[in-house]
Amino acid sequence: MKFIKNTNWEEVFEGWRKREANNPGWIRCAIEIKGWPDWESWRRNSASQIEADKRDWQIFQFPDPINEISKMLIGPYSGWQSRLPEKNTATFSDLLKIPEQYDYFSKYEAVVSILDGLPFETEFIGLIRDDINKIVCLEGHHRATVITLAKIQNKNIDFSKTKITIALAHLAKNETSFLNEILKKGSVK
Repeated sequence: MKFIKNTNWEEVFEGWRKREANNPGWIRCAIEIKGWPDWESWRRNSASQIEADKRDWQIFQFPDPINEISKMLIGPYSGWQSRLPEKNTATFSDLLKIPEQYDYFSKYEAVVSILDGLPFETEFIGLIRDDINKIVCLEGHHRATVITLAKIQNKNIDFSKTKITIALAHLAKNETSFLNEILKKGSVK
């Protein structure tokens, strides 16, 4: 990955807000499914579980997004982890190697819509697990699934003129238990 700049959590969160906070689907999820008063309360709760505001954040660009993104680990969220045989260990590529998951996501309307719109500029949020030197996706799971699906389906997508970035902070070796704790706690209020 190519280093772009240092940043802070509030700037990273502001990008997340721009991507999601006005989306009726995410607002409904926050309020009706998760039980929070609004999108921001829900997402700030998730961020607090990893102590996002106490971490040093940097922005990187993916030079080869179709290959790099498919190798990211799926984040500690029950909706995603429930699709996997082992928790907090699978990549997006691993997910789509499961026939039922491939079938589901290749027909899922939101995923198909995003796939039809590729390429476009976007930013992900993740943590670098210092124990295994892999990125855990915290935000951008649908887009990561779409890009991985494009790779598996051998879609000819030219990302060379499209800036795909990720905001990253480190998760120290002694902090990896956060992932299991987040998964266990969930994001329901």
